[in-house]
Amino acid sequence: MDVSGIASRAVGRLRMGAWGSAQCGLAAALAWAFSVHVLGHPRPFFASVAAVVALGLRGGQRLRRTAELAFGVALGVLVGDLVVGVIGSGTWQIGVVVAAGLLIAVACGGTGLVVTQSGLQAVFVVALPRTPNSGFHRWQDALVGGGIALLVAALLSTDPWREAARLRGGYLAQLAGVLQEVSAGLRAGSPEQVAAALDRGRALEPLLAQWQEALTTGRETTLLSPLRDDRDDVGRQGELLLRGLTRATRNLRVLIRRSLAAMQTGQSLPVALPALLEELATAVGSGAEQSRERLVHLAGKLDPMELGATSLSAQVVVGQLRVAVLDLLEGLGVEQAQARAALPELAS
Repeated sequence: MDVSGIASRAVGRLRMGAWGSAQCGLAAALAWAFSVHVLGHPRPFFASVAAVVALGLRGGQRLRRTAELAFGVALGVLVGDLVVGVIGSGTWQIGVVVAAGLLIAVACGGTGLVVTQSGLQAVFVVALPRTPNSGFHRWQDALVGGGIALLVAALLSTDPWREAARLRGGYLAQLAGVLQEVSAGLRAGSPEQVAAALDRGRALEPLLAQWQEALTTGRETTLLSPLRDDRDDVGRQGELLLRGLTRATRNLRVLIRRSLAAMQTGQSLPVALPALLEELATAVGSGAEQSRERLVHLAGKLDPMELGATSLSAQVVVGQLRVAVLDLLEGLGVEQAQARAALPELAS
């Protein structure tokens, strides 16, 4: 057994969860203190519960998601209190309260965890005895907990763009790897290797959605944080690059599919194509400034006639490469006219 490896992974998980745990602990304590000392509620169980459920360990989750979970908790507590006040508590009452809580949450547009939390909190309301003459204290506590969770998530977040930057770096590295694998497959004349690279390229699509989610989270956080940078340059640049990469990736998948089809049917492809794809991989994996320079240099080589693109497949492949380079340049902030000017004119 690799004890050191297990310990290392455990330490890594602790580091990842430390900030989220601290946020949850602080939110739970603040929610309890507010309900006790400001609202005068003696045992505000649901204040801390709502704070922990809404915030969770994912400190970087979207604020909208935090708000949805807080709403689900508060709704379940409210429904539970209302129904229990009429039918009392007991075995069959739990079934009625849970069903009512779930249905109302669905009617309000809740899905997934939001609906589940509504039903779960309704169970707690029935199962836990109410403090005499407490009225709707439990529902108020749930609202307090949800509100505190939102404040903690907004005010005590880490760098709002850190997750987006991590996903961007990971995506670019994987895209560069796909391009290098295609290049190697073309050099070796191996359709199997090119097909494997195509599968890897298709698998990258969910990463783009995760990146978009991280950018949305960063934007929401900066909007609510008093320490935010009003210029929001990082977010705008990230959105621009994401759009460019999304279009470029789709065009590159078309390029790979056409290259694979040409290999399988014996059609000719430009001899320089593997070198061009390696150059593109290097550009994709570089920093923004270097990437722009390398892409402009690569664009100047994409003349179909000079590359010997005589077959239909060769012309399509070069055309897709031209469009992908254009998309990447625009994603890096190059004006469309300037990016187009970097490409050789097509012979009429």
